[in-house]
Amino acid sequence: MLDILVITAPLYLCILAGWAATRFGMFRRSDMDIIGGFVMNIALPALMFLSVAQRPLTEVANPTYLLAYAITSVVVLVAAYLWSRRMNRTPRAAAAFDALGAGGANSGFVGFPLLLVVMPSVAGVVFGMNVIVESLITVPLCFFWAERGEDATGLLRSIRRSVGSMLRMPVFVALLAGIVVAATGLRLPDVLVTSFDLLGRASTGAALFSVGGLLVGLSIRGNVRRLIAVTVAKLALMPAVAWASATGLALLAVLL
Repeated sequence: MLDILVITAPLYLCILAGWAATRFGMFRRSDMDIIGGFVMNIALPALMFLSVAQRPLTEVANPTYLLAYAITSVVVLVAAYLWSRRMNRTPRAAAAFDALGAGGANSGFVGFPLLLVVMPSVAGVVFGMNVIVESLITVPLCFFWAERGEDATGLLRSIRRSVGSMLRMPVFVALLAGIVVAATGLRLPDVLVTSFDLLGRASTGAALFSVGGLLVGLSIRGNVRRLIAVTVAKLALMPAVAWASATGLALLAVLL
């Protein structure tokens, strides 16, 4: 228990610092969008590129992890959506965002910083695989549910839009560039490695700080029941499904 607190306490303190700095006027809440933009468009892509480019190509993509994450996401998304629709009587669009809150991992601003502390050597590669699953499955599925009640947008259209957005994301471009470098065996000049490393190191603190700042002014009044359902799905159901998926795939690999 103490080991877990030692790992997570610095993360929560960074979030608290962002909240306090915004709450007491050092930053505006809108400034967090700028900090978040730096994280997603500069710092994380730099770190991802460096992580992928310096690893053997065989370690960049892990089919078992991709499949386990995809299965977990779909199961939790569907369960959360159906619960929100049938038990909470939530409209389609709102239920879709409940599902996204439950089954869509906050990989960039929470998951990645945590993994960077616990397993820094694989953080960039894992984040890249998460982006692929989230862009091809999680986001299109939730957009499809949300828009069915508006203009009957098809699932294929949602997927095309999400893929188009993914291809323009700096983190995805960095992932592809890193794969090219890893595949060709090119050695990056030390000056580039140092530069990318400096930018990448800024991602963790900045991401958590912006999360804290965005919490200022939020209210849960009128949404307590939905919030509890999403929280339980995120913190209990999703880890359980992830463990079952990973264990099942590992056993299947042994049997085959």
